[in-house]
Amino acid sequence: MRKLSNLRRLATAAATAGIILGIAAAPPAAQAAPSGDGIVAIAKRELNDSSRNYEIPVNCSYYGGTMFGWPSCGGRSGWGGGGSAYAWCAAFAKYVWREGGVTTDLSQINGYAASFRTYGQNHGTWHARGSYVPKPGDAVVFDWEHDGVIDHVGIVKYASGSNLYTIEGNTSDRIAAHTYYNYASNSDVVGFTTAAGVTGSTPPAERDPWIADVSGDGFADLVATKTDGSMQLFSNNYTRDGGVPYGDVRQVGSGWSNYDRLINADVTGDGFADLLGVKADGTMWLFSNNFNRDGGVPYGDVRQVGSGWNNYARIVPADANGDGFTDLLGVKADGTMWLFSNNFVRDGGVPYGDVRQIGSGWTNYARLVQADANGDGFTDLLGVKADGTMWLFSNNFVRDGGVPYGDVRQIGSGWTNYANIVPADANGDGFTDLLGVKADGTMWLFSNNFVRDGGVPYGDVRQIGSGWTNYNRLV
Repeated sequence: MRKLSNLRRLATAAATAGIILGIAAAPPAAQAAPSGDGIVAIAKRELNDSSRNYEIPVNCSYYGGTMFGWPSCGGRSGWGGGGSAYAWCAAFAKYVWREGGVTTDLSQINGYAASFRTYGQNHGTWHARGSYVPKPGDAVVFDWEHDGVIDHVGIVKYASGSNLYTIEGNTSDRIAAHTYYNYASNSDVVGFTTAAGVTGSTPPAERDPWIADVSGDGFADLVATKTDGSMQLFSNNYTRDGGVPYGDVRQVGSGWSNYDRLINADVTGDGFADLLGVKADGTMWLFSNNFNRDGGVPYGDVRQVGSGWNNYARIVPADANGDGFTDLLGVKADGTMWLFSNNFVRDGGVPYGDVRQIGSGWTNYARLVQADANGDGFTDLLGVKADGTMWLFSNNFVRDGGVPYGDVRQIGSGWTNYANIVPADANGDGFTDLLGVKADGTMWLFSNNFVRDGGVPYGDVRQIGSGWTNYNRLV
């Protein structure tokens, strides 16, 4: 999800620094009553605005300068803050409310996340965590330390079932989208405030577009290539499609036979799935993707980002540290595993220069599949042995002291029946499902709800398609 230690550090500093209060900028001119959907639209706009959806170098943000007039920093006009005293999550949330049309008593919100609760209490729109179902555009406040001090705030996209979907500033030094499972009982969540004067919102099922992980809406699409190098996009919206994904297909490119390997990875951390292509000479090429910006035709923007990748027998994408940027795991022929960390913003747009060994013995597994099996935001690994048994290597980067995949247990067998195994959150619930393709071209969906299934995923299986032998690669 994000680096909690960083947020805690910033929040503690902010709580003791009076300078963070600043002076609020003037609200925009009078306009129509704000809506929850309008607020969420602004949050999404900022999430995808690569010119300012991050901080430099420490807590220097566009939002701190714009909303509170914090000291100029980073050599950028209008940016403000710098240093641990200027945690900017509240500046971002207030900016989104203001740009979304909220005008009532915005001066009551200062640089502290706790001021959003105070605002709600003053206006009768505060709801403690529990039975309340949060609405799009609400502010959600958090207490990471469980010490009664509110130290973070984000914007609610929507709640669906027991899941809460948010967009938050100052999250691992950027704006990021997050999912919280069983939010009503999650002790990190304190409660929610609705801005005064906000009107209703559209139910999530009606609001979300049909396009999927390729466009960052939370439903995992498939990208498939044929031997002639053409690429096909199989779009998925599990809700819209009545539980049978991947029936909507169209060609989105060609020339992919030039690449020996294709790796799906959100390299830039913007929520849109990019592709990494590795050529026979070991060079790696980044095909960036912003489905909305690119008019629905992804992967037209390409550049080289590395070399030497032919030293690795397997390359597995994994957000190992849970910060929203996809890292890479490289496995050599000797079975050693190497972690190539990635923070696209920090690394100046050139990922995977930071590498270290994190394990060995991986030649014992015929296949490695990345999967957030337990839905906690850290990418786990599934190892399949030659005998068809499947083993879950759990990962909590923070808990495990930065060395993931030391916790392993068997969770299944019979996986030699499948010629291909593809990880995909097919139903968009935050738990990675598996797609198994047999030699006869039939595709089988192994659904996963780690909590519901008592910690043993992939016991629920059904056929969802056929004809997949027409494609030589699936990602």
